[in-house]
Amino acid sequence: MKKEKICSFYVSDFHLITILLPYINEKITEEKEIITILQNDVSKSIKRYLKNVKNVNVEKEKILDIGWKEIKKMKNLDLENKTVIVSGEEDFVKKINDEIYKEIEDYELLNCYKIDNTEDIAKIASEYSIFLNTSGKTELTENSQNEQKRKTIQTQI
Repeated sequence: MKKEKICSFYVSDFHLITILLPYINEKITEEKEIITILQNDVSKSIKRYLKNVKNVNVEKEKILDIGWKEIKKMKNLDLENKTVIVSGEEDFVKKINDEIYKEIEDYELLNCYKIDNTEDIAKIASEYSIFLNTSGKTELTENSQNEQKRKTIQTQI
């Protein structure tokens, strides 16, 4: 594994789960260990969401075992060589990231930002080149349509 930072934005717990489910399922298939560091408990939402998912090939039990309760501190978490999902408001995500960068050499980090104000998106997005949304994981290249959109948004700030 290497240092990889991925960015995602969500507006509700169900939106977050919809974005994460295919990504997490892929990581489970690859037998990667997943650690969640969440500002808010989404365990009830994930259970309700998975209960209603029909005819989708997901590892429901393994997904539920990941841990969806809030964890506000990284005390005693072994994050080395793991896929780490951090979810919450911008200040929370940045604080956790600062700790991760100090402690860990090898990681895949997915930062999920809860967005209340759309003006924050462009500022946050400018720090990333890989994004996860309901369409999947997207890498930006210099000439990609997504990169052009990001540049347009940044000029409007």
